[in-house]
Amino acid sequence: MPAVVSRVKYASKVITIEADIPETIGSNFFCIFICVFSFIGLYTVMELKKPLIFLKSLPNKLNRFYTQKSKRKMVIDNKSSNKKYFNPVTNFDKSFEKFIRLLITKNFPKDGIIGEEFKQKISLNDFNWTIDPIDGTKAFVIGVPTWSNLIGLTFKNKSVIGLANFPELNVFYLNDKKRSFSYKNGKKKIIRSSNISNLNNIKMIGNFHGKSNQKQIKNLISKFGNSFRHVTYDALNYCLLAEGKVDAVIETNLKPYDIVPLIQIIKKSGGYVSNWKNESPEKGGDILATSNKVLHDKMLRKIKPFVKIK
Repeated sequence: MPAVVSRVKYASKVITIEADIPETIGSNFFCIFICVFSFIGLYTVMELKKPLIFLKSLPNKLNRFYTQKSKRKMVIDNKSSNKKYFNPVTNFDKSFEKFIRLLITKNFPKDGIIGEEFKQKISLNDFNWTIDPIDGTKAFVIGVPTWSNLIGLTFKNKSVIGLANFPELNVFYLNDKKRSFSYKNGKKKIIRSSNISNLNNIKMIGNFHGKSNQKQIKNLISKFGNSFRHVTYDALNYCLLAEGKVDAVIETNLKPYDIVPLIQIIKKSGGYVSNWKNESPEKGGDILATSNKVLHDKMLRKIKPFVKIK
């Protein structure tokens, strides 16, 4: 039986593959195999190398950009159609997003872009960047330093890598293929979520955006006793979870750009995140993030009766 030999260039190395396959099927088999192998190689390189380098370089650029723009007068508009609800957008939100879009387009011209403030740029290759230029605009407006820049990458609508940058706190969070990291004052640290799974011992924070049935909300909160703290640090909630400082975060009515950049930071730290129906969180909605899968399962059982809460 003749051997079929193929050489594949993967990550700048030539790999020789040799297998004993009948000549009648060898050619077709290896065409399929090499195509799949090459695609996986291309995706892995794309997933880890260039986007990771790009995202790691962004905080310095974003922080310098903010320093340059911070002396400008802040202009605040309400973008909510319901004037009873204040959903602020500032000239800084728009400037940040334009700047980030420019950098993405320069480095990844075929990738799509989904941002909070401007219309979607269609992807030509199944890669999409998701941008929340200022997550926590309310905090930004009143001078609370917990606001952030969120940028994430998806492939075929699944999160791959994410960045959460906090200019005022001088810290950013980032993941690679295996782990999540914090970079505080330039010092890199591997971060891990907690392994606490006892509901009586957890630290739980969150908010219920856009939910009007206060009675049901109170009933839901009561399921977790004294564990729940009704505070909101926006994206910082999830980063504190990834660091092991918080055990659970529950929020409602999130947009994709609110959560997509944070998904892999949570998961690669050991945490778990889904919507309240235990579906993939990339589409946003009502979100539950926990420090581990065991805790997630326990909390979902308590949340289940409230999935349709209005």
